[in-house]
Amino acid sequence: MIQDWIVSVTPSANSQKIFQAIDYDDFVIKRTQYYDLPSEHKQRFKGLDDYISKQGGPELDSLRKNYIRLRDEIDEQIKTDNMFETFEIDMFDYGLEIQDLLSSLEEESHIKETYKIKKLCVKKSGLNTSDTNVVIDCIRQGRSLLQAGLEAEMLAKPLIDFYAASAYAYAIIVLNSPLHKSLDSLKGSHGHTYNHHTKTVDFGGDIPSGTFIDLLLALSVENIIQHNRQMISFKYSTLSSVDLVQNNKISISLVPLLSMVPELSNHFEKLDSTHKNVHKLNIDTGVNNGKIRYNFYIGDGSRKPSRENIAACFCTEIINEDQGNYIVSIDSDKIGLICPQIYQDMYGDLWYIESPIKGFHLPELCLHFLIISVLCNIMRYSPHEWSDILTNRTSSRFSLVINQYIRIFERKFPLLVARYLSNYNMIIKSQVRI
Repeated sequence: MIQDWIVSVTPSANSQKIFQAIDYDDFVIKRTQYYDLPSEHKQRFKGLDDYISKQGGPELDSLRKNYIRLRDEIDEQIKTDNMFETFEIDMFDYGLEIQDLLSSLEEESHIKETYKIKKLCVKKSGLNTSDTNVVIDCIRQGRSLLQAGLEAEMLAKPLIDFYAASAYAYAIIVLNSPLHKSLDSLKGSHGHTYNHHTKTVDFGGDIPSGTFIDLLLALSVENIIQHNRQMISFKYSTLSSVDLVQNNKISISLVPLLSMVPELSNHFEKLDSTHKNVHKLNIDTGVNNGKIRYNFYIGDGSRKPSRENIAACFCTEIINEDQGNYIVSIDSDKIGLICPQIYQDMYGDLWYIESPIKGFHLPELCLHFLIISVLCNIMRYSPHEWSDILTNRTSSRFSLVINQYIRIFERKFPLLVARYLSNYNMIIKSQVRI
């Protein structure tokens, strides 16, 4: 049934690999040694690849080179102090303001400058004018489809919204992924499938890669900003999570995906009180032995995630409890090693998400991409089932959750898009909550 909770991870012998991990630190040492060689010594080698091999390093095939490109970019992004700039939108002018913002992204010089900010290891020449105009066309199409979705009946919204998400995804991948320099290198496939028999969305392992997997790789640096309390920002890599995906086929049904949407948590709890994956998160900083220390306060005093989950995500067994909350403290020099799933709701509050899939970090933009894809598939290929959902025949609570989710998508997705097509962290300035 569509309301079933299904999550499975199956190792794949014939996985569609995109990268192959190597000892990156050792590679960087050898690469530096090669470039520091006098010119007469360099002539003894056919190039960097030959030098690495003869110094006992791995053969640099395409998969290993992809890993190096990813690590080079990830490490540079984490080292830089370039963070998102918080931009507040008044809730009562939201529609007009977000349309104005999305329209402002469709400009050549902005796209070229954003490309250089998001890709610190690209050539100085950046994105050429022809490829820039293709990206602008994707952004313009995405904005037009989002606007059409807002005006459409609920019966048709998922189809329009998914193709809006796909158009924006292409632009986000080109501007953020070190593996793609233009739209020409994208495969055009979705990178996931919806199984109407099992009611699951499947990706990873032997399922051909495409837009969804490319998005995961493009967003492999998490940029966390706490705005509403003490102003705090930090970054960490999620590449290990993508490695899990490329080595395993993952199947997950709609309900576990919905359980991770912060703005939907109150409605979701009425549908499913067993699985609570959204947990309140506050962060502050202190000083310990001369080092800045980040303190994470997870929980609301009554419901907390599993201790095991926190230990794995924060790479520590030192977890304290106080007034029904878990407290995890991480020194600043270790902050890049953590990999918790942290989302920011549309009002700027942070939430710790307990992933239904152990070891898998799902960026928030990718979560919405999957959910709207599932709804699109149901609407398009099982219209009777979609009608049952909308008209309460499946269940009134499930119908309410789906209707609420689509309203949330229409507000939240543009804010997430702006994050990756500009340097803005968009939030709604209002005390009113959906």
